[in-house]
Amino acid sequence: MPYAPFLFVRLINMSNIQGNRMTKKQLVIIGNGLATMQLLKELDHQSDYAVTVLSAENVPHYNRIMLSSLLAQETDLQSITPCDDAWYQERNVRVLLNHRVIKVDSQNHSLSCENGAQIPYDKLIFATGSRAFIPPMPGTQMPDVLDGVMGFRKLIDVDFMQEVTSLYKQAVVIGAGLLGIEAAVGLAKQGMDVTLLHRRDVLMNRQIDRQASELLIKELEGRGIKIATGHGPVALVGTPVSPSHGQESASSKVCAVTLDNGDKLPADLVIFATGIVPCTPLAQASGLMVQKGICVDAQLQTSQPDIHALGECCEFEGNTYGLVAPIWNQARVLAAQLLLLAKEPLTEDAPIDDADRPVYQEESFATKLKVSGIDVHSMGIINAEETELDCEVLEFNDLERSVYKKILISNHKVVGAVLYGDVADSQWYFELLQQELNIEAFRQNLIFGKAFCDS
Repeated sequence: MPYAPFLFVRLINMSNIQGNRMTKKQLVIIGNGLATMQLLKELDHQSDYAVTVLSAENVPHYNRIMLSSLLAQETDLQSITPCDDAWYQERNVRVLLNHRVIKVDSQNHSLSCENGAQIPYDKLIFATGSRAFIPPMPGTQMPDVLDGVMGFRKLIDVDFMQEVTSLYKQAVVIGAGLLGIEAAVGLAKQGMDVTLLHRRDVLMNRQIDRQASELLIKELEGRGIKIATGHGPVALVGTPVSPSHGQESASSKVCAVTLDNGDKLPADLVIFATGIVPCTPLAQASGLMVQKGICVDAQLQTSQPDIHALGECCEFEGNTYGLVAPIWNQARVLAAQLLLLAKEPLTEDAPIDDADRPVYQEESFATKLKVSGIDVHSMGIINAEETELDCEVLEFNDLERSVYKKILISNHKVVGAVLYGDVADSQWYFELLQQELNIEAFRQNLIFGKAFCDS
């Protein structure tokens, strides 16, 4: 895939903004993913910060949400690379590619990069994201990691999958959450024989119920994808491969996935979509408090002064984040906090009034599957039996059109919904849920959508 046309971002007209940068506070962000991009959008163009973004990758920011569409060849790299040189210049932002941070010196407010660069900061933000979780089992652990085994998180993952689809025939995608289904559909569109393996009986079990899952399975099978549910992998089987040009020794390539019932699924390629793990080693080595993620308070402040964290790498009140909505909220709060601190630095002699401080709070969010031709949305509580609330369940099922709706109501308010096939009113249902509106006046028509409730 041609990266060269985009490499100019790394050298953003430094001569034009150098003088201006010297008079501003240095805000440095480690990571160049969605959280960073949203934070840059939220920051005031005329703020007191000169921003430096440090990226370990060699390509500019791309929309990771669209990687599944890129894999399915429904879009291209340029289309998911949203910002050009001028966009960064307007915000007084420089982006340094191939700058992997290896050390944070919080005492001297400076960073050391793998390439030898030393970067000073006044405020530092960890936006290091997450990595794919690959469960430990034979075939996935060093030194016996088999070729053809991978996660699905970065552009290089898409590049590899697109390269091998012409060489490999059989793929097993492990995990039928949002990402796993998207990967399976993308590989099937590339002509691979795909098996989607899920330990639970219900696909997307965190987002939808059994009825919606059955409709989803029918749709995926119609696209040529084999569905294997109720069992999980216990080992990957490899076969020796002769050393190719430039290799010193032979390696082993994956050839099958062994299940917990003893069955084996043939596989040339194995994709793990079994969750994510916050990228925290650098933060931990820097002395920050880390549990599941980098611990932050309601202002996204870490345990160290002048260091914040947001996105998939951070943890707030025991929760970590893998969806867009809460990260957007974090970016809004952190931007407001940074702008406030720039105007009125927080000191013991002059503290900022708590009433003026922006606060991050947990909120309800909606999820949706990003697969062309498959509309699945969900929000809030999915199954009444999994909550202590006294819930009334409204259902609509049109099997001929593959349309299914389920609305959960408690105390005259919408508390959850699952929509399959017809998602036109998804945003309206979500607004009812978020705003905790009393729906009793139109409860009998609620399942049919907004148009029937407005009349």
